[in-house]
Amino acid sequence: MEIAGKFAKFVTHTEFQDVDKSVIEYVKMLTLKQVMGVLVGSTAPTSKKVIRYVMENPGRPECGVYGCGFRADVAQAALINGFFGHASEMEDDQFPGGGISDVTTWPALLTAADKCKLSGQEAIVALYVGQEMQNRIAMWASVGTDPIGICNLPFIGIYGATASCARAYELTEEQTKASFGLAMVQGQGYIHTWGTDAHFWESATVCRNAVVNAILAKNGATSNPVIEKCLDMLTGGDKNLAFDKMVEGLGSAPFYTNNTWIKKWGFCFFTHNFVDVLADLMKANKVKYEDIQEVAIHFDELRKVVDRAEPKDAEDSRFSTQHILAYQMIYGECNLKTCTETAIKDPRIAEARKKVKVVYHPEYPKRYFAGEGRLDMTLKNGKTLTGAMDQPYGGPKYPLTMDQTVDIYRKYCKGILSDAQIERTKDIILNMENEPDLKELFDICTFRHLAK
Repeated sequence: MEIAGKFAKFVTHTEFQDVDKSVIEYVKMLTLKQVMGVLVGSTAPTSKKVIRYVMENPGRPECGVYGCGFRADVAQAALINGFFGHASEMEDDQFPGGGISDVTTWPALLTAADKCKLSGQEAIVALYVGQEMQNRIAMWASVGTDPIGICNLPFIGIYGATASCARAYELTEEQTKASFGLAMVQGQGYIHTWGTDAHFWESATVCRNAVVNAILAKNGATSNPVIEKCLDMLTGGDKNLAFDKMVEGLGSAPFYTNNTWIKKWGFCFFTHNFVDVLADLMKANKVKYEDIQEVAIHFDELRKVVDRAEPKDAEDSRFSTQHILAYQMIYGECNLKTCTETAIKDPRIAEARKKVKVVYHPEYPKRYFAGEGRLDMTLKNGKTLTGAMDQPYGGPKYPLTMDQTVDIYRKYCKGILSDAQIERTKDIILNMENEPDLKELFDICTFRHLAK
């Protein structure tokens, strides 16, 4: 229980004045992204199934459901808001870290904040301690989880979401530790679910279970939070996971929260660096789609999950590098129309998908984002242009600014919120540390937009 105890102390005793200014700003950026992502996900066709389920089983009307205009009990609201956040595929992930994401911590905590009436400062602290805990565990566990197809988003995200909710519900240090033991027996996810509703369900159940874990622990539920033992068993017991590194310098720089990579588009992160390379090559060399003969992309073995030459539906296309690059080649910019049934059936895009060839490199490590992210574009005149990015724009090597993140927020919220509501919610988020509560933000995101 060594790291569980250290994390419980960190979660329980961190105060707003302890949070570095850089972390506060990064929490705001991630809040912009997740509020937008949950709203966008509420409009996704695949979300209708979960909306129907929660509307039929809402429980007590405690918390708002984003984009839907009704309330549900805190656990059900966390479930559906967590589904929405992932259904948009706009979640932000850490690498190395096996895809650990803010789509577990943010929907869970923002729902709990609605229930517990947290101030802006209280929400910032709760988000920070949860994201910091899960990012630290995932960073050092990924050497064991990456090669076996484990998705850390649920397996380890359950700890971060539970930590955030434990803070929101004001658990004691011992209760927080107990909540980690409850988290330890929940949260499952595999790379094999990507492109299906089960992938979104992974984060949805984590968000719901995190809220329930905090409530049960506060009510006296017991557990045995042997996180180290759990991770060793999960990864085969022979990976020599660096548990000491998970808690080394906890509360001090470098802050793992700030290592969360920010997504620009609603499709799998594994494709983003290739989109950036393609866009840069076409812009710098004034290349038009009609000039392109072939695009070769260089993959590590784990990227097989985004090698889908003929996506079968909209969700599948979010994991089709061929489809996404085809859209980028033709239209010059990816957006919410990229991964739709209309785009899949577009004969021009179908033809462009055939131009994308995948080259595998077995010598690359079996890790998420292994390799150099190389793309070779051969033109019809015989010339070949080559570029490479091992991270996309939005990763720590190429960080986005706050203004760029605000632009993403405006771009994707348009049509869901009114322009005035977009600006007001943006202002609340950017001023979070001075907000006595977040009620207006929650009201706009869950009810008021229906009256526009």
